[in-house]
Amino acid sequence: MMTTEQPAVPPARKPNEENGAAARSADWENPRVASILSAAAKCFARKGFTATTLAEIGKELGLRKSIVHYYFASKAALIHEVQSFTYHRYLDRLKEAIRNGDGSPQQATDALRALWDAIQSNKTGTGLNIEVWSAARRDAELKRRAAGLQRDARQVVRDAVAGSAKSPRSEALATLVLAVLNGLSVTEYLEGDELKAKEAYEAFLGLLQTALEAPTNGS
Repeated sequence: MMTTEQPAVPPARKPNEENGAAARSADWENPRVASILSAAAKCFARKGFTATTLAEIGKELGLRKSIVHYYFASKAALIHEVQSFTYHRYLDRLKEAIRNGDGSPQQATDALRALWDAIQSNKTGTGLNIEVWSAARRDAELKRRAAGLQRDARQVVRDAVAGSAKSPRSEALATLVLAVLNGLSVTEYLEGDELKAKEAYEAFLGLLQTALEAPTNGS
């Protein structure tokens, strides 16, 4: 039996990026695609990747499985895209904070504080990351894309900590910031103590600002 319900606009497809970058294969500007990705992130974080079905993701939005399947050929294709979508929403907030700043160490820590607040505003993100990291052990393409996301994030954080003067320490500091963000997010996810994680992050930002204000060797 044929259905009269059809997706309004087919999603635009974009070619994968080279060199392991986190590529998009779906049009994030399409409201239907964005809503499916957001619903999928919630379902994966709540039930896990293995236990979640396309039908359940559709149910989250009041859509049939066939509509979800129209935009994403499989659950694997969907999780490949959903982490990129979620991750870059956080990074967009950090980019905005950098654009509006003055390049000072205080601006850098303020921008990184905005990133933490963005992560905290959406508890789905950490659970989703845990699911993606777990699934990436068995999925080489997912691992490649997750690594690309880490590189994208490190670049944005590097821009935040570098300020107007590029520092040879920027790469190392950006790697450290990401490690702290990931570690504290997982700790809070497991222990459920948001205040403790926030206090630890604030202490880290204080140490980071001191490091950014210190002169580099040879300066």
